[in-house]
Amino acid sequence: MEKIEIRAIEKPDEKDPEKMLRWFVAALGLSGDEKNSIEEQILRDFAVATREGCEGLSSSELKFDRDVARSTVIYHLNRFIDAGIIVKHGRKYHLRATEMSKVIEELEYDINREMQRMLDMAKEFDRIFYGQLQGQKERKVIALPRTRKKRQK
Repeated sequence: MEKIEIRAIEKPDEKDPEKMLRWFVAALGLSGDEKNSIEEQILRDFAVATREGCEGLSSSELKFDRDVARSTVIYHLNRFIDAGIIVKHGRKYHLRATEMSKVIEELEYDINREMQRMLDMAKEFDRIFYGQLQGQKERKVIALPRTRKKRQK
């Protein structure tokens, strides 16, 4: 996984699966708000295929309401892969988990793992960097020449 983008977008009020799909692709930074975008159609096809127990989809098996070049489809599939939502096994693409809630849980796990790695690195940085600064301050204090006070007459 390369990049997970999360946008703060207001959830749809209605319990409409199509609006929820649109919200997911927008919240994950995969498309704007346009209705029935390529990304929305891709996510819908994978959700349906996964629910029906399909063994994955090839790029040519995706169904669009307009003609879309195969290179465009692959470009968008790669964006889903980069975001960690879709995985590729051989020539077939799959939704990362069997349900959207599980996909989001796995993304959360990935984010938490990477944040922990960053926190560990930040602690190590603090220890080394600020330790070096402290050492430099101590050396400067020790190395300062003594000045003589002038006598007042």
